[in-house]
Amino acid sequence: MGLCSADIAKLKPVRFLDKAITVHQIRRPTPAHCRRGGAVLGCGLLLLGFLGGGTGALAQGVLAPPSEPYERQAASQTLTTNQNGGIPPLAGAAVQAPGPFQLGPLDFHPHLLYRFIYGDGIPTGPTNHYKTVIQEISPGLSLYWGSHWTLDYTPTLRMYSSKEFPDATDESVVLSGKTSYQDWGLSLSQVYSSSSAPLVETEALTEVENYLTVFQASRQLGSQLSAQLGLNQSFRFSSEGTISQDVRQWIATAGLNDQFWSRFGAGFNASAGYDLITPGANMAFEQAQGTMNWRVKDKLNMTASAGLEVTQLLGAEMINPIFNGSLVYRPWEQTAASLTASRAVTPSFYANDVVVNTSLSATLQQRLLRYLTFEISGGYTTTPFIGFAAADEFTAQTPTRAPAAIVQQNREDYSRFVRVSVASAFRKRGTVSVFYSYSDYTSGLAAYALTSTQVGLEIGWRY
Repeated sequence: MGLCSADIAKLKPVRFLDKAITVHQIRRPTPAHCRRGGAVLGCGLLLLGFLGGGTGALAQGVLAPPSEPYERQAASQTLTTNQNGGIPPLAGAAVQAPGPFQLGPLDFHPHLLYRFIYGDGIPTGPTNHYKTVIQEISPGLSLYWGSHWTLDYTPTLRMYSSKEFPDATDESVVLSGKTSYQDWGLSLSQVYSSSSAPLVETEALTEVENYLTVFQASRQLGSQLSAQLGLNQSFRFSSEGTISQDVRQWIATAGLNDQFWSRFGAGFNASAGYDLITPGANMAFEQAQGTMNWRVKDKLNMTASAGLEVTQLLGAEMINPIFNGSLVYRPWEQTAASLTASRAVTPSFYANDVVVNTSLSATLQQRLLRYLTFEISGGYTTTPFIGFAAADEFTAQTPTRAPAAIVQQNREDYSRFVRVSVASAFRKRGTVSVFYSYSDYTSGLAAYALTSTQVGLEIGWRY
């Protein structure tokens, strides 16, 4: 289960209802105004804000994600769960070559991705699962301004063969910049993404719009010690049917790292954040984590962070362990394997709920016959939904003062996936791949059980 006995003991004030799992009423407001506009470049890049180290804002999608290196940048920076093992490319990162067109200091790099997917178990709502062909076309353009600024815009046109699904257009914009000032290294990024696709949490087509602003500053305090500061602003606007929710999040982070020697470093970071949630109660949280990076040998790298998060909602407090780590092993130039694990607490799509997402995944990547790359990955995730309910109605039943809130587990989801792909490069700038993906989701609520099998073809080109 998502809450172990130690976690339950740390819930304070705490009171569980007589039933083991009770689903509280979800607030159902009228649909919010349409937020999915087309003028992305204007509104997405003008937000001011801050860093991140805290919780992510998006739930896991049902459709198999694009393969690297064509995974949409905005999605990769905001998703908390992803179906890949995090292995760096088998080939080393190449120096950025000039694009086909330059205008003064501006360097233009177009890219294109086409995906053809046949899938079953694709939901339009709980218990409504269909077979459909999905075609996605993602033309995009990356713009480099010297060595400091990068801008990428990528729309995705998604077309379904089944009339049960409306065609949709997703968009992503990523602006990033970096510079230095005296002894400080500074970076700023602004991400905008909008999507309309089936999500596991809602098991329905869900419109989600995200704005993420990240500011980071780092300074070397000596030959080994460095300090990091950051601010993050994240806005998520979501709607599904008659349910809508807005989450506005701010996080401040500070940390220290001591690189004891070239192969090993350790540190500590702390963060505090606040979520303004509509509809629902607002949430505050604090995190404290230890960090570690260790290159055991030239072929084995390890990074990890672990600590605690304290969440306050409706006057109640919940303490959860959190962690994030990866282990990458590359025994030969053509072979790589990775293992990743994470645990995070994020606001749910439902009022006064949080999800505690714990995941484990592994990936094996092997180059074959010089031009082919075979990859297999799999993973398992548990996701309990922890609900906070106001305790006013329980006052009359309690001889002493009632607790500030009732904390209860409303639902627990389990998911597992396996993905197999074979990819090849062609004409230097192109890639083609075929893949098979199997996903299985079970839930404490029977209506949210889902099994999906997808096979697909991807053809990409990037200058």
